[in-house]
Amino acid sequence: MPIKKSMKSIVILYESKSEYAEQKVFDGKSALEKTLDWAALFAEEDNIVKIGDCSSTAEVLEKIVLSAQEKKADYIIFSFDDLPFINEEITKKLIEQHIKYHAEYTFSDGYPAGFAPEIINAQAAAIMAKLSRTNLKDAGEKKVSRSVIYDFIKNDINSFDVETFIAPHDWRLLRFSFNTACKRDFLSCKALFNSIQDKNDLCNADKLAEAASKNVAVLKTLPAYYNIQICNSVNTNAIYNPALTVKDAVNDEKMSYEDFASLTKRISEFSEDAVISLSVYGEPFVHSQIMQIIENVLSYPEFSLFLETDGLNITEEICSKLKELLASCPKAIKNPYQKLMIAVQMDAFTKEGYAKIHKNGDFEKVTNAISLLSSYLPGSVYPQFIRMNENEEELEAFFRYWNEKTSPAGGNFIIQKYDNFAGLLPERKPADLSPLERNVCWHLRRDMTILANGDVCLCRNCLFENPLGNVFKEDLESIWHKSDCIVSNHVENKLNEKCGKCDEFYTFNF
Repeated sequence: MPIKKSMKSIVILYESKSEYAEQKVFDGKSALEKTLDWAALFAEEDNIVKIGDCSSTAEVLEKIVLSAQEKKADYIIFSFDDLPFINEEITKKLIEQHIKYHAEYTFSDGYPAGFAPEIINAQAAAIMAKLSRTNLKDAGEKKVSRSVIYDFIKNDINSFDVETFIAPHDWRLLRFSFNTACKRDFLSCKALFNSIQDKNDLCNADKLAEAASKNVAVLKTLPAYYNIQICNSVNTNAIYNPALTVKDAVNDEKMSYEDFASLTKRISEFSEDAVISLSVYGEPFVHSQIMQIIENVLSYPEFSLFLETDGLNITEEICSKLKELLASCPKAIKNPYQKLMIAVQMDAFTKEGYAKIHKNGDFEKVTNAISLLSSYLPGSVYPQFIRMNENEEELEAFFRYWNEKTSPAGGNFIIQKYDNFAGLLPERKPADLSPLERNVCWHLRRDMTILANGDVCLCRNCLFENPLGNVFKEDLESIWHKSDCIVSNHVENKLNEKCGKCDEFYTFNF
């Protein structure tokens, strides 16, 4: 169906303002130039509008509406300005579908992020902008994300006429993000572009996505999640902690602050943005320099800190210091995650249920720790429940209580699957939730697990096996790429014995 010329459109591009968007690595063009080439196919130069520097979703919507009114547009083609693979044919199909069915919002579903724009009716955009300041104010106050329009409209999606253009294959499971806003995604785009021999295939979204799904350099660029063991001491003997089953695995080993600070500096240089997690199979708050370590992580603008604690060492003094550090640290520009996240290991709803999971624990101290932390750090605290046969009967009560906004954590909580570490621990899963088809392991693609002595494990489930290298003796990049061959085998569904027994491949940290 041809596009009706009587319908006037504008292209609105949200500016990423990234140094990587300007690098001319796509046959001599940058991602900015590639996106503008695409935009020129659907609008005259005067009708290509750039917006940016928005502090909230509401502000984005308001700028979209003002631009549409100024240009007297009937509909808006909305995208970001740093997408080297944004596709002409998908865009045409979206516009045709949008006009044919008189839609208010049209988007593609199943294609990798960065392949397609969104289409918004100008009147519908005005309604959304109004809702973002009234009925949907909470959604309107959220900060801008790559899916800013969809994230907002899904809050009241039944109030709009929505059309979807569905890809012949669903690529969402791979969570591709083909933009150049950060180093990680830029490298992925660059690797995919360089891997395409016939450049005509760059115009074929299906062939491009298929090629990406089989390319290790696209799938595995840089670590996004660093799981660092600053100490391996524990307060409680949790039945799901594999370190407690291996002789000499817990021997009071600690990473010094000086070594940790040196490591985070190198992580920043290598990955630029990352989530730093403390502490692999150890209790971070028993480390004598924990507050210095926390301050160090928070001092990096593009780092987020994830703390997993049993809660037994939490005091008002610690909470007060955490609040002070969080208030004074630089805020992330590109990292989409909270600056500080604290998971408190509860794993039960009652004192009796807790005692089944944690030997030498104290249920009252844990619950008090959650309340205390939440009073100083509202929105940053997450009661955690690892689902097992031993506590399955308490899952519903845990969920109902902590899901309430009136609970001490304000509705925050985490429910995790049980991990038997490829047979090292007894099987305790009450249900098998693993997909029928395996995907390339997320942990091999995105995580780096570092022990207190600097040894790097292939993954957190290979804690007691030969390390890939040592971060205090080798550079991070060389260690990171030592597992490329294993990822390549995963692409071809050739699994070693350990990976074949493991069902953590589909779980995702950050």
